[in-house]
Amino acid sequence: MRTRFTVSQLTKYKSYTIGTAESCTGGAIAKAISSVPGSSSYFRGSIVAYAEDVKTSLLGVSPEIIEKYGVVSEEVVEEMAKGCRNTLSVDFAVSTSGIAGPGGGTIETPVGTVCISVAGPGFCEAWTRCFEGGRSEVVEAAMSAGLDYLEESINRHALSVG
Repeated sequence: MRTRFTVSQLTKYKSYTIGTAESCTGGAIAKAISSVPGSSSYFRGSIVAYAEDVKTSLLGVSPEIIEKYGVVSEEVVEEMAKGCRNTLSVDFAVSTSGIAGPGGGTIETPVGTVCISVAGPGFCEAWTRCFEGGRSEVVEAAMSAGLDYLEESINRHALSVG
């Protein structure tokens, strides 16, 4: 798979470290990264923060941010990615939160809505996507998008890493 290979090559070549903070993807991004031989040289770990209290206690997400914006929001995944960078001491972190389904969606936030963030030295970016399909298709699409955003962010921001 192109993305997994590229991320592994970027991190090995530049000595970057990465971590993940995942909610709706349940560790799928971590599994994809760690399935690459030699990934232990750059992948430090993952926090699967499915519950709100795990997001707040392990990743430092403010309960006020969750209350104001909702758990599936760009604001929350930005805090998750920043917290992951801090907790795991990594250069780059990717985070996800969303509604994989089949239930749980609303008119404002339908099933398939996923927020993804990547944080690195001096930056944090977030995106909201809406994927179609059943639960496994949403998780797979979110995992793939998370890896793509991670790769793009490393490419764009690599010079800011010491």
